[in-house]
Amino acid sequence: MNARRSGYRNKHLRITLIIISIITVTIAIAVIGYLGYCHYPQEAEEAEAATAVAIAPEELLGMEKMTVASGEDALTLVKQSHRGKIEHVRDMAIMHYMNTNGSKFLTLWTTLYPSDEIAYNEARKMAAGMRNWGDGWASNLNATTIAGKQVYITSPDGITYHYFWADHEWVFYIVPHNFSDEELKKAIQTLDLDINKQKRAIARPTPLLSLYYVTSRPLMW
Repeated sequence: MNARRSGYRNKHLRITLIIISIITVTIAIAVIGYLGYCHYPQEAEEAEAATAVAIAPEELLGMEKMTVASGEDALTLVKQSHRGKIEHVRDMAIMHYMNTNGSKFLTLWTTLYPSDEIAYNEARKMAAGMRNWGDGWASNLNATTIAGKQVYITSPDGITYHYFWADHEWVFYIVPHNFSDEELKKAIQTLDLDINKQKRAIARPTPLLSLYYVTSRPLMW
């Protein structure tokens, strides 16, 4: 009788231990899953935030990047001084590059569009809009090849020159100050995209970032 009771207690203990083990494993899996859910989406969100800002190099001819505005902030700034309709923009950013003594300065606009075709069409529309606007925007507007890119050049005041071009699904617009022809070519070469870099940078439109004062005058057409 005692042996039967002892066997029953041992069997009951084994069942209890198995149940406790199952509960413990279940809780552990749930906790690990929860921590993984918290960790990886955060990394994914950070990766997805790297678009129009990330496509621009951290350094350009020895000058470090300073992000002025991105996403809706950048788009709002451009719309404030833009006379034409702005369409199809997936993401946009405005950056400054400056060397330590301030002798060289460059402003860069990066704009992401849904496709290569739309990006190239928007670059052509930008040039057409400048021709319609007139003044120095039109009279100083030309197209040339720099670093293998068809680059539009214009100068609203005849002193400061603006350069813009399409590359894959992007349009780049730069306003360099105190750049030699060779430095300008190197800057455009540095901004040149390859497919792998483009794929790493494209995710979803950048969430709103803090807006800083823009010291360069945006486009006027």
